[in-house]
Amino acid sequence: MSDGRTHTIRAPRLSLVMLVLFVCLSIPILIFILVYNYQRNAGAMVSTLDEAVASTSQVSIESAENFIRPVGESLRLLAGFAGADPNYFRTEASAELLYRALTSAEQIDAAYVSFEDGYHRVVTRMDEDRRRSDPKIPATANWHSSYIDDFSAGPNRARHRTFFDTWGHVVGGYSVPSTLDIRVLQGYAETKASRDLAVTEPSINPDTGYPILSIRYPILRNDEFIGAASVNITMDVLSRFLANHRASAHSTGLIADQTNGKIIASAVREQSVQPIDGKLTIATLDNVGDPNVRAAARIRRETGRGHFLFNSPMNGDEVSASFVKFPDSFGKPWQTIILTPTNDFIGDLKIANRKSVLVIIGLIAVELLLIYALSRRLSRPIEDISHELESVEALAFEASPIRASNIKEIAHLQSAAALLRNSLRSFSSFVPLDIVRELIKSKTPLTLGVEQRYLTVFFSDLENFSSHAERLAPNDLLTQLSVYFEQVSGAISQEHGTVDKFIGDGVMAFWGAPVPRADHVLRGCTGALRAARRMERINQRWEAEGRPKFRIRIGLHCANVLVGNVGSSERLNYTVMGDGVNVAARLEAANKTFGTTICISDSVVEAAGPDLVVRPLRKTRVKGREHEFMIYELLGLSGSNDPEIAVRGEDAKLSVMTRSASDSFERGDFTEASRLYRVILQGFPHDPVARSMLVACSSSGTLKTTTEAGSS
Repeated sequence: MSDGRTHTIRAPRLSLVMLVLFVCLSIPILIFILVYNYQRNAGAMVSTLDEAVASTSQVSIESAENFIRPVGESLRLLAGFAGADPNYFRTEASAELLYRALTSAEQIDAAYVSFEDGYHRVVTRMDEDRRRSDPKIPATANWHSSYIDDFSAGPNRARHRTFFDTWGHVVGGYSVPSTLDIRVLQGYAETKASRDLAVTEPSINPDTGYPILSIRYPILRNDEFIGAASVNITMDVLSRFLANHRASAHSTGLIADQTNGKIIASAVREQSVQPIDGKLTIATLDNVGDPNVRAAARIRRETGRGHFLFNSPMNGDEVSASFVKFPDSFGKPWQTIILTPTNDFIGDLKIANRKSVLVIIGLIAVELLLIYALSRRLSRPIEDISHELESVEALAFEASPIRASNIKEIAHLQSAAALLRNSLRSFSSFVPLDIVRELIKSKTPLTLGVEQRYLTVFFSDLENFSSHAERLAPNDLLTQLSVYFEQVSGAISQEHGTVDKFIGDGVMAFWGAPVPRADHVLRGCTGALRAARRMERINQRWEAEGRPKFRIRIGLHCANVLVGNVGSSERLNYTVMGDGVNVAARLEAANKTFGTTICISDSVVEAAGPDLVVRPLRKTRVKGREHEFMIYELLGLSGSNDPEIAVRGEDAKLSVMTRSASDSFERGDFTEASRLYRVILQGFPHDPVARSMLVACSSSGTLKTTTEAGSS
């Protein structure tokens, strides 16, 4: 057959060309406009972000300064009063002065004076955390005043505690021995040495479990250091300030020490402490629970930059990081850290940009439709050819007449379409049409004739189909039969086999033609296993539905057969013929004798090699053939995890046991063979092969005995 398609012009349709030109010319321009506007707007938003971060950092620094400096002034007054009259603080009346110092600022958690001789007086706030820390504390206590005897009390030195619900109204109290030496507390020695205000590093308040700062001021009398006035500042107030003054909705603010990374205050209160070895400690930038803070601290340490962008390790979003140092006049090496997701500022812009993209895509779609409509009007001269080709593609050959064109390119298209239609009309004589399509792909000549080729041939039918046909209603029979054909055909097609024909309840198929395949034997075995096991699942479903089961029997053989176009000039059939086909049919029938599902020949076993797990049945001779050959039952494919083709249960063991029994049978040792088949039945009581072979051993043994007796 000459290839008339060689003159077909391989050019795109006019409508497609116009669409592509429009896309190439317009879409890049639209993308450029979108990107340009986005970058400009994003730049403006980022500038706004930087301004907001800078403002937040400045406010945080001012807040921290205002947080500590007024407390320092109160301490100076308290220390001056204690220096002028130290004995006053050894009286209960001095608690009023400490109470006023305590309530002068909400961040002050405790106010106290401590003297070199060990005397110590303090007034503190009481909250739920403190009340839970000591069961002796009254549940209604909101204030607490206590003093510790000086060192002269010796072993009788104690801490005397008094609790108030409202200041001045006592609700309880107790005394407890004390060995506390306030002089060893953090900051005391520093203020003694400097004779000036000392601010300690943050530490954990043992009563509340939250960070505090201690601020101490020396008490001097006649220029001699006699003690220190102190307050404890809870960082919770500063943390709340950071939480309420964010650069954006999802921004995080912290204040940390530059030298050791300890967190002074955090917008997330719980992040300021970190449990280590079961003990609460002040969190640092390197062990804080927020991965974004840890990542920003690492980048800051590696690059030294105070402002940068990085991708969040949690979700990959872009985050702006700002590190701002407190002024030197503050006296502590603190810094503010502001982490702000850029999406808080440009997220709406991104959403608007995406909406713009969707709108533009919609407009482009409308324009494409308009251009397509215009291109169709321009391409009407070739619409008839297009419709003709569509009908040919569907293997429908009732073509409507078309007028010959004077345009060279269109005339070539008409000629090619006519040649293709006439060629496929010849192929339509083949049944089924999927074979026709395969033959078209393989370029097999459309003439009567066959060729010899080594193929794998498949036969299947249903056990007791005649009985099913008598019992079942026609529609029910057709329904189940259709499912059977669909399952078997699907398994064959999945393994690239060709379904030749349906013969009553049987299916004939083959592998290796029309398209040659090097692995056609293995694919044939795989297809047979899939067909058998899919029917097993279908039968389980039918049994649950109360329908009769269709037991399939399959025969598989590979041999040199004749394949090609047979029939007449009016009707062709692409099929296989020869002795190999007859053997495959006999193998399918052999299943009835042995009670098996898939019988294959020794040629299949030899061709597929170790990929197959089989069990030998017995040698047989097909009518018309001179030589015997061994029949095997196919059990599965070795090494496969696919449940449709894998070896199941103890089939591998059964294969080995059957091989030993079969060897004895084929040697003529029927006594040993019978024994071995009985051993199989002990382990596999329902094995039909062992039962049938025991009958064969018995009949063969009787025949042998009779023959020997007659000879004697």
